[in-house]
Amino acid sequence: MKIYKIISALLLVSSLNAQYNVNDKISDDIVNKLQLEKEKVYILDFFASWCISCKLELPLISKLNNTLDNTKYKIIGINVDENKNDGKNFVNDLKLNFEIIYDSNNQIISKFEPVGVPAIYYIKNNIVKKVIFGAVHNIDDQISNDLKNIGE
Repeated sequence: MKIYKIISALLLVSSLNAQYNVNDKISDDIVNKLQLEKEKVYILDFFASWCISCKLELPLISKLNNTLDNTKYKIIGINVDENKNDGKNFVNDLKLNFEIIYDSNNQIISKFEPVGVPAIYYIKNNIVKKVIFGAVHNIDDQISNDLKNIGE
């Protein structure tokens, strides 16, 4: 319980200084690392194997990925488990069908500094268009609705 309180406190402090907020431009090093293209909308989903909400949301996001026009939209999952094998086993167990980047050394998440996971960032033309922190009931429907507004 003590470690949970420490992590919660750190997340709260980091959220006050979040690196990327809506309308912020993503740095060139992140654009290059994630190979982001202009005009395509990216859905970056930060998750971890220990996250209960992630385990519920990721299959819905994977299902949504089957219906997306991949010329316009791309989902990139960013696993932040310290142990890369934990992340890989989690991804395999859930049979995720979108690109996964393993960020066990925190090079990517440290640039975004979300309040916690799950955290979803919508990016278009290297600009953050929307951010969702925490669990969302029917996340697949939420993303579909968001993409109607962001993709235009």
